[in-house]
Amino acid sequence: MLRDIGFEADAGQVVSLLGPNGSGKSTILRLIGGFVAPDSGSLTIDGLETRSLTPSQRAMRVAFVPQQPAVAFEYMLADYVALSRHALGRRGASAFVNQALDRLDLSHLADRPVGQLSAGQRQRAAFARAYCQLMGERPAGCTRVLLADEPMSALDPKHALLVTEIIGELANQGVLVIVVLHELALSARISDKVVLLADDGSLLSQGLPGEVLTDETLEAGFGVGFQRIEQEGQLLALLPEHRR
Repeated sequence: MLRDIGFEADAGQVVSLLGPNGSGKSTILRLIGGFVAPDSGSLTIDGLETRSLTPSQRAMRVAFVPQQPAVAFEYMLADYVALSRHALGRRGASAFVNQALDRLDLSHLADRPVGQLSAGQRQRAAFARAYCQLMGERPAGCTRVLLADEPMSALDPKHALLVTEIIGELANQGVLVIVVLHELALSARISDKVVLLADDGSLLSQGLPGEVLTDETLEAGFGVGFQRIEQEGQLLALLPEHRR
């Protein structure tokens, strides 16, 4: 259960949610998206309560990449990605779908049923659908938000790098990206803000990566120490280790 969580994020930022298993990272994404209601407090996008958004208002603002994408029907991949445009109107939909498939290296699978894809391909398909949804013009004052729950967990190195690059591109285009990660060093490289949860669902720390990803804070959050591997001032890896 989440307790006393609060943070602000701006358009064009990448915010990483970190914490132990079960600390509430995925729940935060669902709350921000308005998919579940908080017991207390409020969450707003553009000053609007997320639970009060109409389906069209939500689709205009929020795209979601689940950790384990599930598809109930045997959609072809191109049709699955095209579903993201349903509430946004069909104008230009085919071009957006083709662009998303190409950017996620999925064009050659466009006519394959989603159920026949590998776990990594399905994860890229879910990201392509969200990417497609975020394309196109928005009314003034309409912030686009990408919520991504461990979007690289099933990807090979090539495609993990690809998704990382796309996250940066989206942020540069003004999209607010809020992403759950377990790769701590990656969060240091791509994030403008890091939010670290404790295992009881409370907020342990938030701020710039260098302010949060300290030895003391990480050990308090995860219960183990970490060995830092750095090169020329860049954090390459944080390897967990038991302190002696």
